[in-house]
Amino acid sequence: MFRMTTFFTAPAFVVLMAGTAHAALTADQVWQSWKDAGATAGLTVSAATENKDGGSLTLNGVLIVPTGAASGLTISDMVLTEEADGSVTITPGADIAVDLAGEGTAGSVKLTHEGLMLKASEGDGGALVYDYGAKTLNLAFDSSYPATSFDGSDAGKATSNGTVGFTDLTGVYSDTPGTNRTFGFDIAASKLSYNVVTADPGMKTKTTSTSETADVAIALDAAMPATMSLFAIAAPGDFGTALQEGLSLSMSTKQGTSIGTASMEDEVFPYNMAINAGPGEATGVFNKDAFDIQSKGEGLSLEMTSTALPLPVKITSGPVVFGMTSPVMAKDAAAPYAFIMKLSQFTVNEEAWAMVDPGGALKRDPADLAIDVSGMAKIDFIDLMAAEETGATPAMPAPETLDIKEMTLKIAGAAFMGTGAFTFDNSMGVPMPLGEANVSLTGGNALIDGLIATGMVTEEDAMGARMMMGAFMSPGAEPDSLTSKIEAKAGGEIYVNGQRVQ
Repeated sequence: MFRMTTFFTAPAFVVLMAGTAHAALTADQVWQSWKDAGATAGLTVSAATENKDGGSLTLNGVLIVPTGAASGLTISDMVLTEEADGSVTITPGADIAVDLAGEGTAGSVKLTHEGLMLKASEGDGGALVYDYGAKTLNLAFDSSYPATSFDGSDAGKATSNGTVGFTDLTGVYSDTPGTNRTFGFDIAASKLSYNVVTADPGMKTKTTSTSETADVAIALDAAMPATMSLFAIAAPGDFGTALQEGLSLSMSTKQGTSIGTASMEDEVFPYNMAINAGPGEATGVFNKDAFDIQSKGEGLSLEMTSTALPLPVKITSGPVVFGMTSPVMAKDAAAPYAFIMKLSQFTVNEEAWAMVDPGGALKRDPADLAIDVSGMAKIDFIDLMAAEETGATPAMPAPETLDIKEMTLKIAGAAFMGTGAFTFDNSMGVPMPLGEANVSLTGGNALIDGLIATGMVTEEDAMGARMMMGAFMSPGAEPDSLTSKIEAKAGGEIYVNGQRVQ
């Protein structure tokens, strides 16, 4: 495993590009701000030579390393030029590399670029802003580390190497002082691609993956209380204090179409896979009030071949939606929670169907899955983390409401659907539900008949399933349809279609 102090130099520029802007920046001020920020973060920033000529500062042999270490990030040369508008243009040299040497590990990351340039300037509120861009920016990595061993013996060296590349790269990084120091990081590229190869002689595997994604855009915003350093957070209590004082993170991403491949050489299950995904976007927020993730994509297709399979498998899907919302520190007052997942028009090719159902007993209808639930609950995750560390008794999570807006599963011609709403009585220490849910099933018996015909279900197993359906569901208005009303009443009583079952 890489030593964290060494690996930390890889994103060193993000750490160093911090500080407060002046009305007219100078090259010396920018260079000194990097050295000061490095010292704060436990990094030593130096140059073999510094040459100031008017408004231009030329640095050769730039080295950024953890304090006391001998290797880290190196930049062959760099020129900082003062502009008439009070900004400073930074032009890195051609050779930029990071040494990833660690315990049992060897490797490096090398950055190559075409036209990489950064411009430091003053923004609103005393912010220090860096605009950057490059026609191309490519990272090439090559590493080796101990291979997987199941008996403790030396299994040799595993390797991982590859490239990550951006085309038409643009972006902005900003650092704004204040009660809550805020950081912004935006990046956009017309294309993001990667090619990665890993080999593990201990597992006797070799994997290769490639990807190319169009129109990538990422926006990241973070706030850090000026009263404490991120590096000072050492326990759940510190984390909770930082959240209460304004620690927050938000992110949004967008991308166009993506194509990729994956393959694995393996003695048990070798495969070759091709993937094509439609455009998608996502957002994320984390602060003292909520943890929230929302994402959606326009669908994908996946095709896989393997010598372990008699036929190729092709899977396609329509739009995909995922969302999750949770309180973070809601001990005294309930806060919203939610979960949503929708997979639509999920299909498998006829050749794959034929492997399990050669006679066509099951319907080939596209499958749909939809889960959409929400409610209010009291829960304090920071308190739970602190209690686990200290052994104290935390306040127990207490759901107050649950709304089942949609719960649907459609597969092989059958459809299960449900809705409902519940409140919870927490006075007994255990949440007791009060409310009702309504569910329906259509095509259930036809699906069971099809499963029997394929041999996946026996007549005996089917009989048990039919008896359960008959016991807890009533015939619906349409053929092969069933409905059920489930009620939770005071005292823990449960009724199904008016019959008490508990």
